[in-house]
Amino acid sequence: MDERLVFAKTHEGHAEVRARSSGLSLAARRVLIMVDGTRSVAELSPLLRPGEIDAVLSHLESMRLVQRVDFDVPYHREEAAADDPAHGMAHGADPGVEEPHLATLDGAKRRAVRELNERLGPDAEIMAIRIEHCRNVDELRDRLREAERLVAGFLGESAAQEFVRAMRRRYSAAT
Repeated sequence: MDERLVFAKTHEGHAEVRARSSGLSLAARRVLIMVDGTRSVAELSPLLRPGEIDAVLSHLESMRLVQRVDFDVPYHREEAAADDPAHGMAHGADPGVEEPHLATLDGAKRRAVRELNERLGPDAEIMAIRIEHCRNVDELRDRLREAERLVAGFLGESAAQEFVRAMRRRYSAAT
């Protein structure tokens, strides 16, 4: 499989992450969680043992949980944006004229989820979902405090402080 290929979750893939109804293996579930429409096969392959990524992605694709992203075909971009509004914004879509603060909120949510996933992998799933569902800055602030405690519980206080510093660095760089 071409290591430059990028996959995105389908509607069914998002539902599977929430419901855990398909009985996926731990390896397949880990990859499904990390598929985000921006990571290439090369970036996903370290999640598994060498040589396993092709079979896992093919299996997820055959179950219609993921699909290949073709950034040259507008249909796929629109479908990815419909599944994950943050995806469209990450690729330069207009965040909207009426509520520009949503771009900042969505960006902060994406950064938080990325930082959690980098640190905790699949263990970040529930907290990542809670962060994605935040409707305003106050809710996000509360979820980030919870995320800090989660990181501390898994990796220790120093890792939690590094998570907080990374969020501040990225937030400062974005503003």
